[in-house]
Amino acid sequence: MLISETPIQQAYPMTVVMATLGGASLAGTIEQLNSGSVVPAEILVCIPEQEAPRTAHLLFPNVKVIVTDCRGQVAQRAVGFQNASHDIVMQLDDDIMVDKNCLEYLLQTLIKYGPHVAVAPVLIESASGKTAKMNPKILRLYYFLMNGSAGYKMGAVSRAGAEFGYDAYVMGQGEHDVEWVPGGCLIHFRKNLIKDNYFPFKGKAYCEDLLHSYYLKKNGVRLKINMNARCFLEDTPAAGYGYKEFINIIKADYRARKYYVRLSSKSYSRMHLYYMALILNYLIKKLLTKNCR
Repeated sequence: MLISETPIQQAYPMTVVMATLGGASLAGTIEQLNSGSVVPAEILVCIPEQEAPRTAHLLFPNVKVIVTDCRGQVAQRAVGFQNASHDIVMQLDDDIMVDKNCLEYLLQTLIKYGPHVAVAPVLIESASGKTAKMNPKILRLYYFLMNGSAGYKMGAVSRAGAEFGYDAYVMGQGEHDVEWVPGGCLIHFRKNLIKDNYFPFKGKAYCEDLLHSYYLKKNGVRLKINMNARCFLEDTPAAGYGYKEFINIIKADYRARKYYVRLSSKSYSRMHLYYMALILNYLIKKLLTKNCR
């Protein structure tokens, strides 16, 4: 079925870059984006040649497909950045649904604190399964192992090289400075874009958020989050993966995080404690899931 829309009125002069393999969620993400209070003038869909036929049904008037000779989220996105037509550029994953007013809030913050700033929304994950809550005492011990006496600090990167997330109910409304921003949805001024492929491995770009945030800050870009801007995505709980798949994920994540820890002078010993906790948490939840059947 062809996906098309009526001509877009009053498009805002900004470019959205989407690195994709043409998955089933792509068209829906674009349709949702074009239904917002701010509609981007240009959406660049960056896709490798082998998967390019999957974009044939995308007949949105503001979409331009860029066939890349590279494969990988960061590399494909860099090609999109190099071809952006407008001074404001947003990167967006193809499986993220933006709230109607999301772009409006992000633009307000970008312009207010610019020009050396990058702004992210809150990413609200919808888990496909129930997870058990951890005992508060165990949580405090975990945060101590990850980050020493500083413990848990929302929006920070721990000494273990693991990011602490954002809780909209705790942080409340408004704009906040943070140490890392999610790469799934982020808005910049074009002059601050990192236009080369900074991810040194093949395959899925694990820890890409941390690496990107590191290089942005190194270039003098301030990282902010607007808690009023919301995006939504489906999340698969760790226990939802099979043992072999989980091991492969851990291996790829470990390789990338080790690179980041070395780059940012974090703690290798705390990083290994992080993986021990991650694996233990997976095994416990697997056991609980099995017993609940």
